[in-house]
Amino acid sequence: MMGGVVTLRRSLHLPDATALVIGCVIGAGIFRTAASISKHLQEPWLVMAVWVAGGFISFCGALCYAELGAAYPKTGGDYVYIKKAYGPAAGFLFGWTKIFTERVGTIAVLGFVFAEYLSGVLGLSPVQTRELAMLGILGLTWANIAGIHVGKGVQNLLTAVKLIALLAIIVVGLSVAPAAAAASLPAVSSLDLSTLQAFGVALVFVLWTYGGWTESAYVAEEIHDPHRNLPWSILLGLSVVTLLYLAVNWVYMRVIPLSEMPGTPLVAAEVMRRALGPAGATVTSLMIASSAFGALNGYILTSGRILMAVGQDHPLFSRLAALHPVFATPARALAFNAAIAVLLVWVGTFDQIVTYSTVVISVFFALAALAVIVLRVKDPATPRPYRVWGYPVTPVLFVLALGLFVANITWTQPKEAVFGFLLAAAGLPVYFLSKRK
Repeated sequence: MMGGVVTLRRSLHLPDATALVIGCVIGAGIFRTAASISKHLQEPWLVMAVWVAGGFISFCGALCYAELGAAYPKTGGDYVYIKKAYGPAAGFLFGWTKIFTERVGTIAVLGFVFAEYLSGVLGLSPVQTRELAMLGILGLTWANIAGIHVGKGVQNLLTAVKLIALLAIIVVGLSVAPAAAAASLPAVSSLDLSTLQAFGVALVFVLWTYGGWTESAYVAEEIHDPHRNLPWSILLGLSVVTLLYLAVNWVYMRVIPLSEMPGTPLVAAEVMRRALGPAGATVTSLMIASSAFGALNGYILTSGRILMAVGQDHPLFSRLAALHPVFATPARALAFNAAIAVLLVWVGTFDQIVTYSTVVISVFFALAALAVIVLRVKDPATPRPYRVWGYPVTPVLFVLALGLFVANITWTQPKEAVFGFLLAAAGLPVYFLSKRK
């Protein structure tokens, strides 16, 4: 508090911000996507290559966000970068899509995944599962309202748990005798058009599993020395995740032949079952539940900051930008997001909403990366403590990769893509209404 005005507290150090990135990236995807990828790629070297490609593309984006975050260390992350580069209307449309569709949908999905896997262990009914999801969302929201120190403590603990879970899969997987068709990395046989198309489809699942490396940018004003620690939290967090993802997928293919993997939707559970017997399924369910719970906390923590940044600029949402007088957290924004997410848990349409918004959010991510180039021209006077490696090739590569990603979704799911853009466009009249107010 300064002069009677409540301000955000710089309570996050580099390990805390890095744990936030790791905790948000590692959700439930790494435990499940191997089966989906194996439906399109049936050579181990191609599977490893697609995870390397996903890590490389994500790293290009991370380098862009590292420069932007160090230059503009403000709460709201890419909302701030897009607004500065393209104007307040573009920033509002990003915030509108991010908060009211993609983010609350993600919170609802993670809450339900956490409850679903824990319910499998506890033997709960479908109604009790939804109640557990609701309690998880409300409990973590309360923890984050109670102060950034509480939120970061929960996040650090849950990130440690999920790192232990992935390391356990690696160690346990190495203790199992290799399958008859154990993973190997033969020389490249052929790269025809059909193989490249299959590679592109598999990359969709990989990029989704890598999602979340932008999260520390949303809490920039609560990070100590953000000019240094914000970019390093993104780069260190993504580096750790990439190494873990490569190791885990190699273990998956070592234990389960790729030919069997498409019929094994819960690959991690099968690895643990072969190593530990029937108890392996229970262990895996607890792993996935804890991993989803950790990601849920991270997304709840950052989502309140995005809505707070939008509320500071737009009168229609100004009440949601207020900080709690004691805890110095965006309590109203956090509570607002939790209320919508809980509603989605009970309505049961959250997965469709996330699908609709994915293509639009990807467009905004590309615009944020392109903002590195735009702002160097538009705002050259702003100090840039960190400058992206390989400029301008790095942001261009990321933009092109996301362009192909969006084109693929639009081609394969045109109805969902069109509806996603319509949802984003629905924010325009709201923007003008707020502007008039």
